[in-house]
Amino acid sequence: MKKSFLSFLTFTRTQTIKDTLVVTFGNGLSTAFSVLSIFLIARILGPANFGLYVTTWAIVVILIDSIDLAINSGIVRFASQSTADKDSLIKYGFFLKLFLGLIVTAVFGLLSQPLAAWLYPSLKTPLLLSSLFILITFLFRFPRSILQSEKKFFKDTLIDVTISFIRLLSVLAFYFFFKLTILSSLAAYLLAAVIGLILGIRFISWDFLKAKVTPEVRRTFFHFQKWLTFGFIIAAVHGRIDSAILLKLAGPENTGIYQAAYRFFAPVLQLAAALSLVFAPRFASFSDYSQTKTYLHKAGKLTLGLAGLVLLLIPLAPALIKLIFGSQYLAAILPTRILTLGFAFFIAGSPYVAHLIYAVNKTKTFFIINIAQLVSIMALDLILIPVAGAVGAALAVSLTLITVNSLLAYLALSHKS
Repeated sequence: MKKSFLSFLTFTRTQTIKDTLVVTFGNGLSTAFSVLSIFLIARILGPANFGLYVTTWAIVVILIDSIDLAINSGIVRFASQSTADKDSLIKYGFFLKLFLGLIVTAVFGLLSQPLAAWLYPSLKTPLLLSSLFILITFLFRFPRSILQSEKKFFKDTLIDVTISFIRLLSVLAFYFFFKLTILSSLAAYLLAAVIGLILGIRFISWDFLKAKVTPEVRRTFFHFQKWLTFGFIIAAVHGRIDSAILLKLAGPENTGIYQAAYRFFAPVLQLAAALSLVFAPRFASFSDYSQTKTYLHKAGKLTLGLAGLVLLLIPLAPALIKLIFGSQYLAAILPTRILTLGFAFFIAGSPYVAHLIYAVNKTKTFFIINIAQLVSIMALDLILIPVAGAVGAALAVSLTLITVNSLLAYLALSHKS
């Protein structure tokens, strides 16, 4: 026991913890601004319009994350290593983001109208406006990937904080001087993302553009990225599909109630993202697997403690919902408590995901697990939502998170070399 405590104490003095504190503080500040924005939007719009707003955002994020996150992971991995073709790999990643961003933006803009007509006609204009997010998000995430690979976490988190702060200011400006609607709420984020892109451009060197991209560079990038791309496509879908299913099967008010509950876990998602930023370059850089295993055990102890903190939301849910959202959202109490259990497992599992991707290159395994997660959420949604509405959606997510993150921990801890 004493040995374990001393080991943990030593770990808290490492650069990992220092980086984690920088990222966690920055992400905490960013999350606070984001949470204030979303709480204001939810309270002002009401459950039904809030349900439409979050569904619009969910659909476009499915497209963004399914394509862009794998490219970002490739950039972080290759830019973290000192190789002769490092700049070529970064350049290829940049132009891949630019090209795909333009294509996906155009295609989604065309398809958004028939999609809205099938899902819920009121989404036609919001989905069309949201297509602009795709290219902007692809581009502003590029400087962040470079900064993460260079372990310049302060500048990276500064971009994140700036985006969240500008978004909050924009929401307040629309509310006080114009009118806060679904469209103006979306426009607030678009403006913030543009400012984040401008800031990111100034933070990185663009010397990599001088490098030559060879067929070998393309093959190397693609070999790492291919299964990861499939995995992120599935992860993006299963992470957001519940809103669309809930809107289709139970209507916008149930969707708004469920999403109000889900908003409480924005800090958990941000914390998991912060931990991933710190874990990824380290797992990618270890040359000896014994170092990787030792680091994994220490990181696991850290995230297990954080999972315990997440569980505090169970007793606090009634008071927080009434205070933040108002009495029109009291039906969100039970979904919040159910989701708490799933997200405790989610935060505890964050180092095991990074280990599988960056240390042992199990990107195919990552893809297969995400397929299973998508099937689980969709099947449970289709069974439970018609019976229990927002509560059914929360049960589907929580049961899936508990199962999947337990499996990820087992796979990571049982890996031998």
